[in-house]
Amino acid sequence: MIKQHPHTNRLINEKSPYLQQHAHNPVDWYPWGEEALEAARIQDKPIFLSIGYATCHWCHVMERESFENIEVAKLMNEYFINIKVDREERPDLDSLYIEFAQSMMSGAAGWPLNLLLTPDLRPFFAATYLPTHSTQQLIGLCELIERIHEVWDGDEREDLIEQSKRIVETFRTHTHVRGDEIPEKELVDDVAEALFKKSDHVYGGMQGVQKFPVGYQWTFLLGYANMTHEGRSLFLAERTLDMMQRGGIYDHLGGGFSRYSVDERWLVPHFEKMLYDNALLAHTYLQAWKMTQRPMYRTICKEILGYVLRDMTHPEGGFYSAEDADSEGHEGLFYTWTYDEICQVLGEDESLHFRQFYQITPEGNFEERNILNTPDLLETYAHRHHLNLEDLERELNQQKERLWRVREERVHPFKDEKILSSWNGLMIYSMAEAGATLNEKRFIEAAKRAAQFIKAMMYRDGILLRRWKDGEAKFTGGLDEYAFLIRGLISLFEVGKGTEWLEWAIELTQKLHDQFKAESGAFYHTDGQDPHVILRKCQLPDSAEPSGNAIHCENLLRLYQITREDGYLEQAEDVLGAVKEFSEHYPLGYCYHALNLMRYYDKNGAAVVVALNKQKAHQNEIRELFYSEFHPHSSIVWRHEGDDQICHLIKDLDKQIPLNNKTTLYVCHEGVCLEPITDFMAMKEILLGMS
Repeated sequence: MIKQHPHTNRLINEKSPYLQQHAHNPVDWYPWGEEALEAARIQDKPIFLSIGYATCHWCHVMERESFENIEVAKLMNEYFINIKVDREERPDLDSLYIEFAQSMMSGAAGWPLNLLLTPDLRPFFAATYLPTHSTQQLIGLCELIERIHEVWDGDEREDLIEQSKRIVETFRTHTHVRGDEIPEKELVDDVAEALFKKSDHVYGGMQGVQKFPVGYQWTFLLGYANMTHEGRSLFLAERTLDMMQRGGIYDHLGGGFSRYSVDERWLVPHFEKMLYDNALLAHTYLQAWKMTQRPMYRTICKEILGYVLRDMTHPEGGFYSAEDADSEGHEGLFYTWTYDEICQVLGEDESLHFRQFYQITPEGNFEERNILNTPDLLETYAHRHHLNLEDLERELNQQKERLWRVREERVHPFKDEKILSSWNGLMIYSMAEAGATLNEKRFIEAAKRAAQFIKAMMYRDGILLRRWKDGEAKFTGGLDEYAFLIRGLISLFEVGKGTEWLEWAIELTQKLHDQFKAESGAFYHTDGQDPHVILRKCQLPDSAEPSGNAIHCENLLRLYQITREDGYLEQAEDVLGAVKEFSEHYPLGYCYHALNLMRYYDKNGAAVVVALNKQKAHQNEIRELFYSEFHPHSSIVWRHEGDDQICHLIKDLDKQIPLNNKTTLYVCHEGVCLEPITDFMAMKEILLGMS
């Protein structure tokens, strides 16, 4: 039986799951576009712009309380033109208006993000969650609407419009800052010191009661430890990775991390899972394993990627965006357990060690239910209880498998199945790197299939599109879409999946140079073709994801190392110059740029070419040796017999051939090349000595 809805608005025709969630609100929502903007101009009404995403818990709360409320909807429809935006479909709009919001708010901006704009799209008010009516702490949406109506129809309108103009002009004057000098290497030390000061030395992560698992920060500290042998950096990276995995923010049954925890111990998560978080964290745990050889890091990396393959992959290859925190109307219900449920599934006597190790109690630790977490290391618990470690590990793994199968029968949280080219780029990179490092062909093949999906479904007439859903690809990609995808394509090429991926990476890089490069030397966030994006800016600092400029700077340094084309190095230096002033004032916000500086100044980074003979002798052994060591600033090129295209892409590669019909290794540092090597034991010695 088809459910009848008393209200339906224009969002019913949108593909975005987030917009669809609001399609039956009594609020007269428009999607972002000319129809809505023209209505605001003609009717001379302010725009109520509401930005969120499909798996946002507080977005759901505000919808239930306010946007489904007839009283609120009547006021909004009478006084505003109401526009809903999915931040994951339109990160260009989200990043622009969240910066405006941050300048107008006393606290941190986040989602749901609600702004009021003039009809020409300039902001004059911003807030996150708003209750329906005012409380002691927050103005209510109804009272806000009435107040804005008074101002808009009264004598204060001109002041409000002037204020909105000043906000935009302030940002416009800071859009272009030219920097001709590359930051000194000491900036890397400054970033490390900033992380040391802000880090929680007990539980890891950053200090504070809300903790986000920002993977690239700990990747930076791993690289810094490798470069300097500074003990604090490795300690903090390991402490963070250990405590996150032991906390409730990690899904101990199904793999993958939630978006953040609401406490300092990583215990109680905000249960939604995001593709980008898990892509970044999988790579961080992979790097930690390469550096320390601790088996747990390898296991967590495989579990994260296994979760993505199992639950977050489209049948044709692309990766889905997110899973919600809520199911059956309750946050975390899918992931949590009562004491009795555990005893029923595993047996009361048989589950003793499971309950003790994972902190299962009758009282629970989250709304009378239990979030699995492990305050003890498994080794510590086994020693304390005089248990054989291997037997205990086997028992717990079997019990986790049984619980997972029971959990699979529950009502699952909503899954946002739209496919984003940017986040897919991050996951392609992690899948490819992990597949080569861990000798897991399924990960490499998954990376390749995702890249094939994007090329077939989301690349039209030389333009990369941002979002695919239900057969529709839409929205022109920005810097993040291009940069994150290029990063993954370079790795696909390096793990040996074909020259076509390097060729496409170079093609996309040229597109960025031609249409995104700014006078400042960095790259604009957008291509400038959308007249409704009122400010074109260069987004330099990192956020939950690394800066698109930082990722593309890394791409350019990698392409320079692979192709030996000076133009890539010059573009990378332009980005580093553009970021110099900002990074010196606030080092912590430029962590990924500091990773690039480590690469830029590293004299040990090697460009490796493997010229394979017809039998492809030693190919697997060389790949295993190259990827098993921690040398993050080296590149590898596989030259196959008969691959003429690669010689057109890489300078002088036609001279690096198999000698005497033997697979031959060519290794260069800073333009100085060693003698070609055909003896496998000598190859092994060189590759193991590169780290």
